[in-house]
Amino acid sequence: MINQTFHTLLFEIGTEEIPARFIPLGISRLKELAERFFSEYRLEFKSLNTYGTPRRLSVIADIAEIQRVSEREVWGPPVHVAFDKNDNLTRAGEVFLKNNNISINEILKKEKNKGLYITAIIKEEAKPIFDLLPEILNKIIQSLNFPKSMRWGNGNLRFVRPIHWILCIYNNKKFSFELEGIKTSNMTRGHRFLAPAAFEVKDTRTYINLLRNNYVIVDRKERKSIIVESSEALAKSVNCIFVHDMELLEHVTDLVEYPQAMLGTFPEEYLDLPEELLIIVMKDHQKYFALRTKQNKLSNHFIVVSNTRVENKVTVIKGAQKVLKARFEDARFYYDDDKKTTLKDRIDGLKKVVYHEKLGSLYDKSKRIEDIATFLSERLCPENTPHVKITASLCKADLITGIVREFPELQGVMGSYYARHEAYNSEIVSALKEQYLPRNANDLLPQNETARMISMADKTDNLVSFFSIGEIPSSTEDPFGLRRNCYAIAQILIAGKYKISAYELFNYALTNCHNKQQVLAELLRFFEQRIEFYMQNAGYPQDIINSLLFYSTKIPLYSLIIRAEALKTFRDKAYYNSLLLGLKRVYNIAPKSDFKPLINNSLFFETEERILYDNYSQLQKEIEGLVNDERFIDAIDRIASLETSINDFFDKVLVMDKRDEIRHNRLSMLFNIKKMTLQIADFSKLF
Repeated sequence: MINQTFHTLLFEIGTEEIPARFIPLGISRLKELAERFFSEYRLEFKSLNTYGTPRRLSVIADIAEIQRVSEREVWGPPVHVAFDKNDNLTRAGEVFLKNNNISINEILKKEKNKGLYITAIIKEEAKPIFDLLPEILNKIIQSLNFPKSMRWGNGNLRFVRPIHWILCIYNNKKFSFELEGIKTSNMTRGHRFLAPAAFEVKDTRTYINLLRNNYVIVDRKERKSIIVESSEALAKSVNCIFVHDMELLEHVTDLVEYPQAMLGTFPEEYLDLPEELLIIVMKDHQKYFALRTKQNKLSNHFIVVSNTRVENKVTVIKGAQKVLKARFEDARFYYDDDKKTTLKDRIDGLKKVVYHEKLGSLYDKSKRIEDIATFLSERLCPENTPHVKITASLCKADLITGIVREFPELQGVMGSYYARHEAYNSEIVSALKEQYLPRNANDLLPQNETARMISMADKTDNLVSFFSIGEIPSSTEDPFGLRRNCYAIAQILIAGKYKISAYELFNYALTNCHNKQQVLAELLRFFEQRIEFYMQNAGYPQDIINSLLFYSTKIPLYSLIIRAEALKTFRDKAYYNSLLLGLKRVYNIAPKSDFKPLINNSLFFETEERILYDNYSQLQKEIEGLVNDERFIDAIDRIASLETSINDFFDKVLVMDKRDEIRHNRLSMLFNIKKMTLQIADFSKLF
């Protein structure tokens, strides 16, 4: 065993500006590849960290200076195949020697699978790291794939952006290799504008600080921390709160190498525009952070993160404020122009906008939403139906406004502002804003009853429409977000405790579908899969999920969750195992669903079968009532009272009697007992 000595490796790929969205991927992928190739080449490492900025991806790792010695056993053919009768090597034996680069003296003979085989111990000597690194680092660079890569010059190498330099140092010594005409060195570069000259790195320990002195913060976590801490301090200086927009923060962190947060302002007159509009203009167009007052109102201050020295603050802020004012002026023009036409007057314009070539226009879609939403409302909240009909008719009208064409993210939001301007009821205004919720599994749910009906109707129409034209998600693709739609419908149905099943909802929505039964069957299977995923995310054990999945499209979903909670409670009951054992005996012999149970009291001759029948007869109506009241754990408790009589029955009574009428009578009773328990769950999935 070699006593390993570790030294630090510094490896940096210098490039033209990498798009911000690719930098986190590059950092994580670089770490993954470095760990993989170092391990494959038997190089031990104690630590390995990767870094990235718009102009570089780096690895710093403590790596052993020599490979581990490798020793492995390889097996060959049986001895009688490798050697002939005169103990000379056959062709098979010679191939074994050649393939493993060994001599005949290294062959061993060992028992394996009740036979004698040839084998050998192959030793691979340890090479020093300097002999290996050129090959390893070449492989890392060439394996570092991105969603979009490019070639440049006359080379064949594909990378996210052209590579301009490669820095390689091990144990503070540079080592050289060449990749597509790029020669490695111990030189790197600082900030493109603030410190553009190349400079030497002599000591790996000083790399991070050396870059910092040249206006590059190479550690992504540090850049993010600088942005947050300085932005919070600036916000506090004007008695405001920094809005932690994580999506924007992640993006801005990867736009800069030397972040400097600066405080800007815009005229207060723009605060009369919708908050969401101001924020989206700052975020999407300019990558600026909004600030809020202590009263949670939008402030006329904002944060711009610049890639320059603080000494340039005045110029940066002046330019940012000028550009932002122009953007806000554009937004005001669109907003004022949009208000000149009412939402109702825009409805006819939806006929000119194609929703999908096989599914008609946006107008057609809005009419389908209105139909489904009205059906839901009349079933679930009839008092809201007038509001639901109005909201459904208007719900897509803002899609053809100037603001939403410019900022699609504000669909629904702008509709609510225009509805408020037109003095619509507050229920309708809120519903228009919340109609797209939830957008993902972790999003807020609509709080407004009308919004819930519209949201479910819209997502239901998406599902039935795309399924009806064969656009069904595959295991890898879901271009229309239908899984997300299913999940959202389930969330709303459960949260609202709505008494409607998926079958009823989809069956109605598919009323005019020419191949209704086929589409309905496919859609219900798909929905069942999403319910399984929902319950897994909610932390329910798989056996409980399995016992309820059959019911997931047939009963209201909130009832499914109540049953799941009851089964969790059942698991902790003292009678859990013994009751399951008794029910297993029932389920194992009870006939399947196509059986016609005919019970004749006069055919119960044995005491035990009469006791079981009497107990069951007294219980069935009670169980039915408890299930109707959704008192499922109480129902299970009552079923547990059958445990003794079930076991006595099976211990003393022969179910499969030779006489047909006796056998059928006993099977009928067991069938009915099983049917009674299936009102709660399929207990066989818990066995």
